[in-house]
Amino acid sequence: MSVISSRKLGETENLTTLENLNEDTLLKELQARYNHNVIYTYVGEILVAVNPFQMIDGLYSPKMSLQYNNIGDRSSKTPHVFAVADVAFQDMLNTQPGPQANQVCVISGESGAGKTESAKLFMKHIIYLSTLGGDSDNAAHGLEEKIIQLNPLLESWGNAQTLMNDNSSRFGKFVQLRFNDQHFIEGAVMSDYLLEKSRVVQQSDGERNFHVFYLFFSGMTEDDKQTYSLDDPEEHRYLNSNDEALREIGNKKHMDEYKELVDCIKIVGFTDQQIKDMWSVLAGVLHTGDIEFGGDEEAYIVSTDDIIAKCCKNLGVVQEAIVDALTSSVNIARGEQIVKKYKPFEAEDVRDAMAKALYGKTFRWIVKQVNSLLGPKRKERPTDKNIGILDIFGFECFDFNSFEQLLINLANERLQQFFNDHIFKMELDEYEKEGIDGSKITYEDNADVLEMFLARPRGLLSLCDEEALFPKATTRRWSRSSTRTSTATRVTRSQRGTIFTSRSITTPDR
Repeated sequence: MSVISSRKLGETENLTTLENLNEDTLLKELQARYNHNVIYTYVGEILVAVNPFQMIDGLYSPKMSLQYNNIGDRSSKTPHVFAVADVAFQDMLNTQPGPQANQVCVISGESGAGKTESAKLFMKHIIYLSTLGGDSDNAAHGLEEKIIQLNPLLESWGNAQTLMNDNSSRFGKFVQLRFNDQHFIEGAVMSDYLLEKSRVVQQSDGERNFHVFYLFFSGMTEDDKQTYSLDDPEEHRYLNSNDEALREIGNKKHMDEYKELVDCIKIVGFTDQQIKDMWSVLAGVLHTGDIEFGGDEEAYIVSTDDIIAKCCKNLGVVQEAIVDALTSSVNIARGEQIVKKYKPFEAEDVRDAMAKALYGKTFRWIVKQVNSLLGPKRKERPTDKNIGILDIFGFECFDFNSFEQLLINLANERLQQFFNDHIFKMELDEYEKEGIDGSKITYEDNADVLEMFLARPRGLLSLCDEEALFPKATTRRWSRSSTRTSTATRVTRSQRGTIFTSRSITTPDR
């Protein structure tokens, strides 16, 4: 009997050393380790982390951080997110400047799997390693703490409670830490992707808007209410769909999180005026959602002038401009200005589109300000090196999924293909080189799913782009066009069963 086969279930720290690696053996090993509070396991070069949904004593203590410092051979220590961070830092440290020295950590998984926490732990350990033996007067003095304290701001504006996860990231982010030739942190630059703006104006049953709305009301004083002309939260249409969320506003948890958010904003370096502008736009978004329309063929605003005035006050625009923008469009044809009045349902769409754009632009402005405050203060030099962390939104699947959720899941499928290539295909190539029979290693290839969406010119997204070019594009026509494509038909009728269907939830003339 071999040494490998004599191991007890749950004792294997790198699952690629198993004689038979397949989904069943992988899950059994992970379950056995999880039952003993061992949440980290290697699969080749990849670390699998299983969310324990509780704190495990000592797992991230200063003593543990010290153990994962220049560990050399990764197998000399038990699997840990700190080990991945240490390997990345040491590889950067010991490689000559250039593209080969730069490192990246990709974090993926289902919603609620613990990706955001893993990203924070990875970054925290990288920052810890960069400060060991350092000079307190170096250029990174105080910067590390600001980078670590950044999370409450990004999570409040970019995360929300879903049916699967109380703190689900509704955007993807890539954070790049730059190091100088002394390997001190020079700054951090962040890029954001695919913020789920549709959540601002509508949430599915049992779900909530972005955290920041509830925290804003939790920490608001009576003076703040007057400053931003806000009523009780249940009076605002974008917030009043979840009674449980409304009841929790002002509780201790929300109050503590609001204080943490305010402290974070100040630590990062936002000015008082910038903070006020941030809250004003947020209030303006809520007031925008309270505007209602009437009419048959031509929309007009039925809300009182007071509601319009509150919206204009917070957004800093004149009333006439916002009324015109919400009820009509202006086109220029041959030098002539043509005004087209919206129908009521079109005006509602424009209102919601404006609210989503305001929120999305504010979020992007926050990211831009963060990069300005925490980014490197000089141009990149040839001797600089980088470590990047990609924290992508989690995969979720409901009975009916929004277009944004479709894109989120598609991004996860693309990453899954990367993992398939990295773990299974590379492992099979090694088996073949060594003359080992790898026929028992099986995995599900998702290339057909990706082809259905990404193929050009007949993939579903290409067809969506094509349909959007028409002046009177409709979801129904796009759906009919999609079902006629050979790619979509072949995939949806495969042995995997129906994996994708489109459903129009708009009015008949859309």
